[in-house]
Amino acid sequence: MLKGSLPEVFLDTDVAFDIISKREPHFENAIKLLEMASKDQIALQIAESSIANLIYLSFEIYKLADASSKILNFIGACNVVNGGKPIILEALASPFKVKEDALQYYTALHSGADYFITRKTKHYKFTSPMLPVFHPLEFYGKIL
Repeated sequence: MLKGSLPEVFLDTDVAFDIISKREPHFENAIKLLEMASKDQIALQIAESSIANLIYLSFEIYKLADASSKILNFIGACNVVNGGKPIILEALASPFKVKEDALQYYTALHSGADYFITRKTKHYKFTSPMLPVFHPLEFYGKIL
């Protein structure tokens, strides 16, 4: 993070879907990230691959009412970052058990994120000190 710039906070798909779907009991913790972004306290990032997952979850699995509008509003508050082939290859070669988690993490790492936010912190054992992983509640304790 550059001095004077906002912390770049990468959201894992689970936290993003908590916000879009208002999924309880996680919504109250997740929405605070969006509120912080609206107050220019943090800048949110999400992977383009997460958007594909959010579209699938919203339309096909949970059939959310007004899914398009919810997704458009959400991504309006985020910087959408791409991984590309080198990051896909890195994720596949990584020691992560869940390769989708690896793809999320390496996308965040290479995009310059300062923090990675997920509810599945146990899935992120193989991480770099350059990109710490936090549960939303842990992150608030660190930042606020």
